[in-house]
Amino acid sequence: MPEIKREVRPIEVNYVCDACGKGMMVQCGPMDPHSGDIEHSCLICDHRQTFQWRPYPRIDHIGVNEKS
Repeated sequence: MPEIKREVRPIEVNYVCDACGKGMMVQCGPMDPHSGDIEHSCLICDHRQTFQWRPYPRIDHIGVNEKS
């Protein structure tokens, strides 16, 4: 299948803490290679939460004319 190209722009993706609703979650440990679990902690209240395969914060890319 031939390659196609399109212009994209970077966007930052954060996750707001489920416990306090104010702090941002940040990765606080390595990803478990077997389960894909990544432990995160809140910058404000230190609440711990695990996400699979998606670290926060992260940079995603979307098309130039797309809304984030």
